[in-house]
Amino acid sequence: MKKTKVLLSFSLLLITELLAKNITALDDITVTAQKKEERVIDVPISLSVFDEISIEDKSISSLEDIGKYTPNLILYNTGQEGLIVPSIRGISGNVLSYSTPVGLYVDGIPTTSAFGFDDALGDIERIEVLRGPQGTLYGKNSEAGVINIITKQPNNEISGKIFSTIGNNKRKDVGFNISGPIVKDKFYVGVTYKHQQKDGFIKNSLTNEYINDKKSDYGKLILRTTPTDNLDLSLIISKNKEDNGAHNWVSSKDNKKEVSSNLKGYSTPIDTTYALNINYNLDEYSKIKSITTKKEYKDKAIVDADMTPLTLRHIYKNNKLNTISQELRYETLFDKVELISGIYLDKKNDDLHTRIVTPFNPTGFANPQEMNSKSVGIFTNIIYPLNEDWILKAGVRYDKEKKQLEVKNTNIDLESSYSNISPKIGIQYNINQNQMSYFTIAKGYRSGGFNPYAPVNKQAYGEEKLISYELGYKGIFFDNRLKFNTNIYYMDIKDMQVEEAPVAGTIYMVNAATATSKGFEMEVEGMITNELTLFASVGINKTTFDNFSDLAGNYSGNYNLLAPKYNFNIGTQYRANNGLYARVDFNGYGKTYFDKANTNYQKAYSLVNMKMGYETNTFDIYFYVNNLLDKNYDAIGAYFNGTTTILREEQEFGIKLAYRF
Repeated sequence: MKKTKVLLSFSLLLITELLAKNITALDDITVTAQKKEERVIDVPISLSVFDEISIEDKSISSLEDIGKYTPNLILYNTGQEGLIVPSIRGISGNVLSYSTPVGLYVDGIPTTSAFGFDDALGDIERIEVLRGPQGTLYGKNSEAGVINIITKQPNNEISGKIFSTIGNNKRKDVGFNISGPIVKDKFYVGVTYKHQQKDGFIKNSLTNEYINDKKSDYGKLILRTTPTDNLDLSLIISKNKEDNGAHNWVSSKDNKKEVSSNLKGYSTPIDTTYALNINYNLDEYSKIKSITTKKEYKDKAIVDADMTPLTLRHIYKNNKLNTISQELRYETLFDKVELISGIYLDKKNDDLHTRIVTPFNPTGFANPQEMNSKSVGIFTNIIYPLNEDWILKAGVRYDKEKKQLEVKNTNIDLESSYSNISPKIGIQYNINQNQMSYFTIAKGYRSGGFNPYAPVNKQAYGEEKLISYELGYKGIFFDNRLKFNTNIYYMDIKDMQVEEAPVAGTIYMVNAATATSKGFEMEVEGMITNELTLFASVGINKTTFDNFSDLAGNYSGNYNLLAPKYNFNIGTQYRANNGLYARVDFNGYGKTYFDKANTNYQKAYSLVNMKMGYETNTFDIYFYVNNLLDKNYDAIGAYFNGTTTILREEQEFGIKLAYRF
């Protein structure tokens, strides 16, 4: 609460300073959160937006970085590359479920599993974080929110950028992006490439080597054509290939940056995506949009999970996850009423190969699993102005999904079908052109799954459902020099998917809990002068089990996993007309639990990042420090019943260079 009071005092000070100033306005950003273009202030959703300039100023180079600047969002780094567990408003997903409560969409390409929940963020136009259920327009596994990433589209303007980062621990990043016309007004191309590498900081005492080096290469190709004034087509292909050492895991016994492994670990995930976007304007008021996507994610790794000279638990993974999706939607405007309707189809084929070697199973024999699913969703959303001030916004979606899991070399062949209706209704009151308030009621859900080795009555678990109530306010003041957004919410969660451990070492996913999530969010940004900007954001959250118990205990009243009590960001940015630049960010998270019993947790922590340098129209140079005060924020006891700690990155400093043309 002390940090909340500081942020409120900061906001009052900012407003006082703005009253007497005559300065340039903040940028107005257009978003597509509701699958149509509109101003941020006109969207009745708790929404954080990062445009191209904001992404660069905040040094957002990976998906994980977004959480630092977004109220009630944590993108939890598991210490394994390519495996990020998202949590919004205290609702998180379990890796075992192969589904998340937060959908990730990159140019329309869906990711609804923690595996592959990452993106290299090359040449991005905009990132939108939508908090609260978004099932009406986005479907399954958008129960708590959506992260929507949009790539810059090439056009008639030739532009490019070459960039590099050189830092301690031998960090070396280099990359470029270039775009422009091949045939003016008809055909355009965009290319992005980025290479990153950094030395490890965990030492193997047996070999005297550092084992967790990181290296990745990312490329993206965009081909766009506008053969007629009414038709716009773009093909987007990207690939991210990593060649990493061991996971950032050590034993919780001493939490030293050291292991004694008799197995050399590595992680080499490969993420390949394809998207074909077609926009056709039927007339001035109507258009059709088609989004066809394919995502291939290969998760290959070797892990010495016991981190000792003995072979107690060695893990060999070779998973392949494939998703094909198709969305077709129709947008129209008639008599001031806006309508978006569509159909969504997807097909998933996942081959899961995991072999675990233990003293009791020295060969590590494991039966591969093949998990398939097909789903269809039909949706419609309407925006109906009741009068000049009041707007009714409502939508509904019907989803049907069929899942199948077959365990090779056994007689285990499971099948389940799910169906769900996701309604949403809201009322928006436009106080004036620059102020609005809204109230929304929405239903969200997360797909069910399988426990193939559980007793017959627990081999399948069902959907998790919630109903969300949200009241929000957005305002722009002082000639667009101050932006202020705030909201409160309450979510009632039923059939919550949780872990049950009937015996040691055995874990099932079951629908065994009810829970409540409630909280408050605020974002404020203001220009004190033409050169100085202040900003702050805060999320307060309480997500607790109302009713949850198993043979091991009663957890009612405990906090949900990966549900920090708060997160915040506060800072200032100075951008002078003479090219001088400086920025300082102070951000942090509250206490976060790793288990249902609330015995293992990460203490509250806060970090300071800074960047300063010189900018011109074509050239930038910055000196940066991440974790300026060198704070330790390792996730102690985060894995394997508190026996494994995830080490976080050490303090990093270096130089960033960029040349634009």
